[in-house]
Amino acid sequence: MPTVRSLSLLVSLLILSLVSGACAVPSVTPIQQTPSIPWPSAWPSPFPAPAPAPAPPSSSNRPLLFPLIGPQAWQAEVRLVIQELVSNLSPENAAKVRNIPLVVDPNQGDVNAFAGCDDQGSPFIAATEGLLEAIDAISQTQANDDLYGTRTYDQYTSTVLPRLAQGKGSSAALPLGILPFTTALNPTRLSHAHELFDEIVAFTFGHELSHHYLGHTGCANGQASAGGPNPAALGVMLTRVLPGLNQPNEIAADSAGCLNTMDSGRSRRPKYVWTERGGLTLLDFFARLERASGLSPLNPVGFLLSHPNPAIRIPIVKAVAQTWRFQHPGQ
Repeated sequence: MPTVRSLSLLVSLLILSLVSGACAVPSVTPIQQTPSIPWPSAWPSPFPAPAPAPAPPSSSNRPLLFPLIGPQAWQAEVRLVIQELVSNLSPENAAKVRNIPLVVDPNQGDVNAFAGCDDQGSPFIAATEGLLEAIDAISQTQANDDLYGTRTYDQYTSTVLPRLAQGKGSSAALPLGILPFTTALNPTRLSHAHELFDEIVAFTFGHELSHHYLGHTGCANGQASAGGPNPAALGVMLTRVLPGLNQPNEIAADSAGCLNTMDSGRSRRPKYVWTERGGLTLLDFFARLERASGLSPLNPVGFLLSHPNPAIRIPIVKAVAQTWRFQHPGQ
């Protein structure tokens, strides 16, 4: 039987499907912890405004986290975040995905993640090193902007994305000189970058996990992990996986991934609380990448060929988060 939560989300998504064609891609500005993101004024709200979220502990009251430096640290952190996400799923869904391995493709020129099944029919989640480089750069620059009022995220995207969109071996790594020398090694900034990295990763891989437990891949049944495919084979496997992941499934995964992130964030207090900010930040990055790449079917950026336009995804993630807050007043 449908729950109040699922019915609320269905109403939200039906309304969004009528208006999404007219929506514009917003630029991301620094968002405070546990943001209350307003419904666009031109659209009818499908539910009452949620009660204001309580003010979270300031960054000065949270313990400093160690900096995440390099691919090995990023991969280890992603696996920890995935464990946290799984622990906050329903028992039924958690049982389906608890042992799914993460496989990282060393390709730095591709910014992508996907869920799939290997040749033995075992589920896995894959990400490229290019995606982890992008998440690191986004978190590093937005942490600086949050703390010091700079615009290093804008500088990073305007510098890197045009080259990345050309698909000629460029990477999404943060170039030297974007972060001011006076703040680059500041422990508070590095700690906040760690927090933002985890928040973006939570939405990204909450989305991919949901492809498995929502049945989009058809191969996640709680079986023992087979370790996943050889990273060298991921490029070939991606061409087989993507045709089965249609746009409605991607929207469903955005919704489920956002809910998983919000549920996990609630359980993290008094640590940094994950919200929809990570998802909106990632989608803003891809909206900017899409503008830099153009809309050609020959677009070299694989992620943009396999997922709906960010202009559609951004308001849906906002609506899902707003519905979650309405159902969890004061949280």
